[in-house]
Amino acid sequence: MWESIGTILHGDPVDKKEVNRMRDLVLFEGPETKKKLVKFFCLLILSSGIATYGLLGDSVAVVIGAMIVAPLMLPIMGLAFSISIADRLAIKHSLLLSIGGILTAIAVGFILAWPLSNFFQVQNIDQVMVRTSPRLLDLLAALITGFAGAFAMSRHDVSDTLPGVAIAISLVPPLANVGILMATSNYSLALGSLLLFMTNYFAILLTGALLFGIMSFPKVAILKQSLSAKRSGIIIAIVMLVLIAVPLGYTGYNIFIDNSITQNVNEASINWLSGSGFEVISVDAESVNEEVILRVIGEGELPPIADLEEMIKGKLYGKTLKVEVVYSSTYFLDGG
Repeated sequence: MWESIGTILHGDPVDKKEVNRMRDLVLFEGPETKKKLVKFFCLLILSSGIATYGLLGDSVAVVIGAMIVAPLMLPIMGLAFSISIADRLAIKHSLLLSIGGILTAIAVGFILAWPLSNFFQVQNIDQVMVRTSPRLLDLLAALITGFAGAFAMSRHDVSDTLPGVAIAISLVPPLANVGILMATSNYSLALGSLLLFMTNYFAILLTGALLFGIMSFPKVAILKQSLSAKRSGIIIAIVMLVLIAVPLGYTGYNIFIDNSITQNVNEASINWLSGSGFEVISVDAESVNEEVILRVIGEGELPPIADLEEMIKGKLYGKTLKVEVVYSSTYFLDGG
C-alpha cells in the first residue's frame, strides 16, 4: 500500500537514478562541493542582511524577499533525505552545514544591528516582536511545509513551487531576529526567536524524512547493501527520527499549553470586565517565572479581583496570573 501511495506522490517509481538525482540536488558532495558551498553561504549572508534590515524597518515585503533568497531550506531537506536513507556520512555533513548556516545567519543579524542598537527599540517593531515565540499555528505550518518541501524537491514537475515553500516556512528571519535581539541585549526574546526557528527546523526534518520514506527512497538506496548494513541503516533512521520527534513533541506540548492558557485567561477577563470601564490589552502566557501577564486598561472602578480568580481557577496549569492595570482618562475638547 505504502509503495503505491509513494509512487502516486512521486509521479513515477523511485529508482537508483532518482536517488542519485536527489543526492545531487540536496546534498553537498562530489566535485561540485566547493562551488555549492560558496553559492550557499553567499546567498545566506545576503538573505540574512536583507532579513535584518527588513525586520528593523518593519517591512513585510522586504522580509518576504529575504525568505525567497534564503538557501537554508536546502541543507535541512538534505538532512531529512539523509535520515530517510540512513546515510551516516551525509547526515553528518548536512547537520554540520545547517549548523554553520544557523550560526552565520545569527552572526549577520548581530553584526548589522549592533551599530544601530541605540537608534531603535525592538519592542516597538512588530516584525521583530512577532518572531519572539512559536505559536501553535507556526508548528502546524512547519509540519505541512516539511511535506511540501520534500514533495516539491522530489518531483521534476513542481520545482517552481519552491519559492512558495520558502515563503511559507520562516527560516532566516527568526535567525536574523536572534542576532538583532542579542545585539540589543534582549536575551530572553532572542531565546524565544531561536525556539521559533528550532520548532520549524525539527518539524521540517520530521515530515520531510517521513515523506521521502513513503516515496521509497530508503528502499532503493539500501537495496544492494548487506543485511547488517540494512539493519544498521534502519536503526540510524529510527534513532534520528526519535531525536527529532522528542524535542518537537515537547515544544508542541508547551505551545499547546500556552495557547490554552491564553484563551482561558482572555475569555475569563472579558467576562470579568464586562460592564466596567476596562478592557483587555493583552495576555502573555510565555513570560518568565511561570507567570501569565494580563494587561488591562480603562477608567473607573476595577471589578473585584476575587471574581477573576474564581473564573480562572484550575485553568492556568500551575502558573500564576499577574494583572497589570493601566488607568486612563478621556477628555473631549471643543475645537470650535
